[in-house]
Amino acid sequence: MLKILFHGLAILHLGPGIAFALLAFGCEPGQAWLGRHCEIDGLRAFVELTLAGWLACLLLWGAGWALLRRRPG
Repeated sequence: MLKILFHGLAILHLGPGIAFALLAFGCEPGQAWLGRHCEIDGLRAFVELTLAGWLACLLLWGAGWALLRRRPG
């Protein structure tokens, strides 16, 4: 049970961390590789990127568990 709690907390904290890093380094003047996220409101962009970060973390977590269940032994 504690392992599941730690996994959930990690996912909840990594989503905003990913969003913050993307906004901090992806919207530099002259090299804005985030495109439209640099042009919209900062809070809205942060929320959208947080949701995308959570989705990415959940997909990677699910894929990792699927690989662990498939391995022999």
